Amino acid sequence: SESIDDLDPDIKHSLYVNTIKKIIKQKGFNGKNVITAIPGDSAIIRYIKVPYMTEEELKNMIPYDAEQYIPLSMDQVVFDYQVLSETEEENQKKLEVLLVAVKNDTMNQHISLLKDAGVSPVVIDVDAFALCNAFSLNLKEESETGVKADTVALIDIGAKMTSINILENGIPHLTRDINIGGNNFTKEIQREFNINYAQAEELKKQHAVIMVESEELLLSTMPSSDDDKASRIFEAITPALNKLLNDIRRSFDFYENTVKRKPVQKILLSGGSSKIKNIDRFLSERLGVPVEINYPFKNITISSKNFDFDYLRANAVHFNVALGLALRKGEK
Repeated sequence: SESIDDLDPDIKHSLYVNTIKKIIKQKGFNGKNVITAIPGDSAIIRYIKVPYMTEEELKNMIPYDAEQYIPLSMDQVVFDYQVLSETEEENQKKLEVLLVAVKNDTMNQHISLLKDAGVSPVVIDVDAFALCNAFSLNLKEESETGVKADTVALIDIGAKMTSINILENGIPHLTRDINIGGNNFTKEIQREFNINYAQAEELKKQHAVIMVESEELLLSTMPSSDDDKASRIFEAITPALNKLLNDIRRSFDFYENTVKRKPVQKILLSGGSSKIKNIDRFLSERLGVPVEINYPFKNITISSKNFDFDYLRANAVHFNVALGLALRKGEK
């Protein structure tokens, strides 16, 4: 009756291990190799600019240069980098480089969890970049139809946290995780109705409606018992919603003013809580930016022989990160 986050670490570990084993068994997966991701709050992510140099020079320089950006010594972390683009600043050619570091302990924990579940990771990514990967699959189609927003924010509202990624022409320039997600909404509902966690989760899924200015009359047309329930839920989750909104707004401001980039022109929303009724309209109204639900399977043909198509369509917003990871299968 409590959320997974509140469990003892050992209990949590075995719960995850057993769940992974169960899924593998149920779905009849044969392979042992998996592509996986760690959440953004477990990684140190930095966007840096360095003078233009060859691949070889960069490879030699990065371990020394990275130390000034990472608040840990290099022997405490596993790190990797990727060149995002070439830019010119004050008539000087530069490379924009993405730097990602993860503490050794965090990485070892993640690997031992998977090993205990009987699988071995061949690629370990970060949630946020898997999200970008899934998005880039759909970007191609948009540029062909001519409908294209240069600057897009990918916002994924998960259970524990919300990840924000801002991309310009498909290249990420800001990645941020906010410590607020669907669990916060559930806990507020649990408190308001004095029920257990599982019941609160169910109530959220069935009855949560966010009141938006364009739909103020909506509740008056509901049957009264549902009406009361829906308004109580809305009241309960409002503080958490406003915190989410303000953190997103702060990230957008930072992007425009500090990263010195064009304002966000479109938001693509995914994650479990993007299914809460009107959350897209709420964010769009308050941020003044169009919001669309980020459907990841637009460019993918799904075989109904292997997958339950109705289930995938109903739960598509949960699959953006997983799809982004699956797309890495062909990479070296």
